[in-house]
Amino acid sequence: MPAALVISAALAACQPAPAPELPKVTTLDFKAFDGKVTTRAGKSKTFSLDAEPEYIAVSADSKTAFVTLQESNAMATIDLTKGQITDVKSLGLKDHSKPGNGLDASDKDGKISIQNWPVYGAYMPDAIASINVGGKTYLLTANEGDSRDYDGFSDEVRVAKLKLDATNFPNAADLQKDSALGRLTVSSVDADTDGDGDADQLVAFGARSLSVWDASGTLVADTGDLIEKKMAELAPTTFNSEGTTGTLDGRSDNKGPEPEGVTVGTVNGKTLAFVGLERMGGIMVMDVSTPDKPAFVDYAHHITPTADAKSGSAGDLAPEGVLFIPAGDSPSGQPLLVASHEVSGSVTIYTVQSSGKLTFTGRWQAEPFAFDKGIAEISAYDETSKQLFTVNGNTGSLDVLNIADVTKPTFVKNISLGAYGKAANSVAVHNGLVAVAVEAAVKTDPGKVALLNADGTEKAPAITVGALPDMLTFTPDGKFILVANEGEPSDDYSIDPAGSVSIINVSEALKK
Repeated sequence: MPAALVISAALAACQPAPAPELPKVTTLDFKAFDGKVTTRAGKSKTFSLDAEPEYIAVSADSKTAFVTLQESNAMATIDLTKGQITDVKSLGLKDHSKPGNGLDASDKDGKISIQNWPVYGAYMPDAIASINVGGKTYLLTANEGDSRDYDGFSDEVRVAKLKLDATNFPNAADLQKDSALGRLTVSSVDADTDGDGDADQLVAFGARSLSVWDASGTLVADTGDLIEKKMAELAPTTFNSEGTTGTLDGRSDNKGPEPEGVTVGTVNGKTLAFVGLERMGGIMVMDVSTPDKPAFVDYAHHITPTADAKSGSAGDLAPEGVLFIPAGDSPSGQPLLVASHEVSGSVTIYTVQSSGKLTFTGRWQAEPFAFDKGIAEISAYDETSKQLFTVNGNTGSLDVLNIADVTKPTFVKNISLGAYGKAANSVAVHNGLVAVAVEAAVKTDPGKVALLNADGTEKAPAITVGALPDMLTFTPDGKFILVANEGEPSDDYSIDPAGSVSIINVSEALKK
């Protein structure tokens, strides 16, 4: 045999075998990690039942997925080449007693008061996004925070109701005043660390920040108290409110501005993060081109703050979903940021300037106006039809909006999803395929993912996934649809399905 062929054969023999093709759907649970990871416990104290997958980000090469487990204050890593969960890591706690990590902890002090307190914050991110800088994957998290608060179990308590450890909190009486920490909602399950019945530490829900992590889950940077300080500077009459002056400071005792959504985009060579502040209602832009030094760029909010929120004239309230449309896919030829607002039922389009600043461009308001009905929750964009597909939590369906003219989004039609279950929770689009996460009539039962054409007709039979599919996304290469099945318990906690992540092989799902 010629030497070249021998070398070639030897090299071929050294190559790893290609990963097997995944089946139509693979649903992964967390049972393998029971008893092996230390995370925030729920009622069951069994990790696979307590874990509630919330949101998913995927690496640029489509090989790795990262899943936030919000209530557990953890993140899971999935190897998509093998269809396996490879790691679960607790995200730890943020120390609000350190300089730069202050917070306003009271809704009863009559003022904006951002200061350091002997309090920790559990990051508990909702949304997560992935960026690649210098060939490395970084993860951005919007650290909203969330409790388990059901009729059958609750893990939240106000500081005033706790017995504070005398050694750790020698000034307990002062701390527990309403104007100090007394009103702050904290975690009851994280308070007593030595089992003697008193609170040794105070752990608030969420970190009121944007964090940057590396792919191993190690913290690279956190914006500290930047969000609250910027809101105090730029929107002092609606600081830690629910969007209007009538609710000023009303959320300081419970998660503050609530950074919930985050998406990323590249504009003029800069990597930008767009963060939706659920309670205050606007969009904050951060430059994350240097991952260990996120920098504030802009804040935009289409709002009339003195208006009655329930009147329909206040403007945008409670952004649930944020979507970046790059210039190459945009109807206007300019990069866009689309914000969907669940309380006001509005979808607002901003043009992203080369500086990263947002310019209001167009807006759609659902009619008739219905306050806090979840009418506009999550939007996805199809570049071919120039349509947005927006989850309508009030009807459980999809609203289709045409944005060929980005200054005048227009309603096209409503797509019913009643054949698949109770209600849509999330939507994603890739190459004209519209994937919709639909929860079952009973939320603890397995849900489905509907696979539709851009005109709303069925492209392929729906795929059964785990209980309460809450978010879904395509991998960048379009090969897989990933579904975060939250697996929330019933209100009385008599049924607690396992949280899971489903991997749908698109080519297999579309086979006739």
